[in-house]
Parts: sequence; C-alpha cells; structure tokens
Amino acid sequence: MQAQMTSVSVASVALHATASALHLDSAASIDHRIAERFLTPDDAEWTNDGATGWLPGHVSGLSYSLAPGSGRLVLHNRGARDLGVLSTPHLPGTDDTAFTHVPTGGSADLPDAEFHILQTARRDGRPVLVGQITVADGAEPQFVLDGPVPGEVDWGSLDPQGEFWKPGDVDFGTPGGPSFVFADPMAHGVHQTRVDGEIAIHNRGDERIAVLTLAADGPRDLVIAEPGESVPLAPGDAVSYIQAARTDSCPTILGVLWFVGGEQKPTPLPVPSRRDHLDHHYLTPWSADWDSGYSDQIHLDAEVSGVTYQYRAGADTVTIRNTGDDPIAVVYTRDDERVVAEIGPRTRRTLPVRADASTGQVFSVVGRRVDSEPGRAAVYSAGRLIPGTSGKPGTATNYGSVVIMLGVVVYSAIPKKNLYLAWSDRRRRLRRTR
Repeated sequence: MQAQMTSVSVASVALHATASALHLDSAASIDHRIAERFLTPDDAEWTNDGATGWLPGHVSGLSYSLAPGSGRLVLHNRGARDLGVLSTPHLPGTDDTAFTHVPTGGSADLPDAEFHILQTARRDGRPVLVGQITVADGAEPQFVLDGPVPGEVDWGSLDPQGEFWKPGDVDFGTPGGPSFVFADPMAHGVHQTRVDGEIAIHNRGDERIAVLTLAADGPRDLVIAEPGESVPLAPGDAVSYIQAARTDSCPTILGVLWFVGGEQKPTPLPVPSRRDHLDHHYLTPWSADWDSGYSDQIHLDAEVSGVTYQYRAGADTVTIRNTGDDPIAVVYTRDDERVVAEIGPRTRRTLPVRADASTGQVFSVVGRRVDSEPGRAAVYSAGRLIPGTSGKPGTATNYGSVVIMLGVVVYSAIPKKNLYLAWSDRRRRLRRTR
C-alpha cells in the first residue's frame, strides 16, 4: 500500500512540474547549507521535463495546526528528519513556488498555496519525496504521506517523559497486557476527519494527546499533538491507538482506529467524527435543535468576544476572525451543501463566496454550547469491554450572521473588521516578533 502510494505521488509531482520563477524564498535567500540538502525552486531538477529524479522516502512525527492570526497551515516536525516543503499556488505549474525548511523539533508556517510537497534531505544527490498536502478554501487540509517503517523510529526520544504507551515501555508487549484506562474522547476534544480516504486525528481539548500506530510487521509511529494540533495518518493496514497521558501509570485510551485494505473497520472504542464533534459543541444543521429558534438559544456579544468579519465588495472570499479566547464555528453553504467550519481562538478562516449569487449567502456564527453533559467512557467488566456512550449537547449559543448577495453585504450582526485596521494589526504583530 505505501509503496504504491509513493509511486503515485512521485509520478504526480513529476508530471506537474514546470519551469519555475523566482520567489522570495528562492535559493538566493535560502541558507546554502540547507539549499544543498533539499530540492529548491531554483534547482535545475525543478523543470518541465517530467521526471525530476525523486526517490521515495518516509516521514514520522508530523502534526499540523492553523497559525494564530493568519490562519495559515503550520507544520510541527517531531520526527527524526528535517523536512523541506515546496509550496506552489497551482498544479500543473510551479510559478511562484516557495521553499520552507522545517527542522526536526521545529515548527514553521507554510505560505498560502494550494499544494505543498514534502521532502526529506537528498539521498545520493537525489531529492526524497515523503508526501503532499492539498489545501482548499474552507476545507480541511488533505495529507498524503508515506509513514515510517518498523525499526525507523527512536521511541524513547519521542516521549522522553513516558507520558504515553509505546514500544520500549515495561507494559508494552507483555503477555498479560497493560491495565488500560478508558476515557471519553469527546470530553478530551478528540475527533477524526476523512478527506478522500485520508484520515486525520484532531486535538481540540486542553491537554496533549498521542497517536500510536501499529502494523502487522511491527510498530510504526508515535505522534504527540498539543492542543489545537492535528495528526495526519499515513495510509496502510494498521491499528492506531489515540491516547491521553497515563492515568496513575496506566495507559489511557481515548479511541482505536483499525484499517484493512483502505477501509476503516468498526472497533469497540470508536473515535468521534467531525460531525459528532461539531454537533456536541455547536449548533449545526444536523443538530436536533437546529429549528428550535433564537428564543431557545443564548445570544453572545460578537464585539465583546472579538468576533469580526472582513469582506471586500465583489470578492470571492469572506474572512471570519476570532480574536477571543473561545472557539467558534461558522455555518454556511458550499456547493449546495450546508457545512460547518470551526475557528479556534485567536485565528481566522477564509471561506468561499459566490459574488454573482442573486440569493443571500448566509454565514451564521455560533459559539460553544453551554451545560453539555459528558458521556460515559468505555469500561472493562467481567472479561469484556463495554463501549462508552456519548454525552448530551447543551444549550446552543450564537453571535449572529453575515449575509452576502451579488457581491455586497446586505445584512450583518457581526462587526466588520476594516481592511486597513487588519493590516495595521498585522504590522503591529510583526514589530512585536522582531
């Protein structure tokens, strides 16, 4: 499975490569010691000749998040190898390609681009392809990765404090097995998404989690995700254990994912879907109380909470900004389907708009539900595992809506963020970081 995925990825990148123009992150502005190790936009191999001599490789310890303020994709590299990323606005074509170095143990914001090509350092002088990320407006990033093979990961270095269950621990692989503790994934803010068959685990809770992946030929990877981060899973037949930190020295399991032949199989410890997560925490179109009316909801003050929007007349996108401390969500229509986009604290999301639409496009901003009841975690009793139950969603909250028709805002209960003020905010943030 992984070998096939690598060959497909190499071929797609090779076929789409065309002549590149210089970018701010051209070879001239990249440290020469880094440029020598990776394929960069100015290298002769980055051409329109098709084959660029890519070698297949493997990536481990990778997670991602959205940058506060800009909403850009951020890669977190906790693996054993440095990464280089080629970001290009469109494929086919590599004009305005940018290069980003993500050293092991480090994080980096990626430029705004639709495609990001992941590589590790050259091997025998040839670039090494390990994955690709596709980013669409308002959608979850799609990762296609080649994960590590057994024996490639240094387990002790990934979790030196011993917070999580992993190979090398005294209770891993023992005949009797460890004494597991089971916890409610919804209470920990953990859920999964599936984009064109690619799975990611999301941590929207307040504590670190870890994803341990095991395959028939041995353990593969352990990825630790801080609050607000997500873990993309490499394809292949495997079992992934989603964990919270140990409880009284016992491994704490939030859920288990099992994949065979590209299909996700049922387990007694299911991981909530994005839909489950959103419905538990927000008012959504599929919520039982969606048609309850505003009288049954709590109206929140958008201005006090730091919720604003930006829209330029005739534009094909609108930006919802959340400068507050609590997550929010936006309910809107994309391709004739109601969707929900979650926006974390101190970040933003840019959502698509049909500027020529003659009917109102509604962007409803909702807050977290209040007084939700937690679910019951799974328990092991009388020699068998009893699955847990989901909690009960609480009272819905809302901030109001923005309505756009024919490229003009015709109604708004959300404060507008002036474009000049937004630029001034950005300049102030840049000054603070210098």
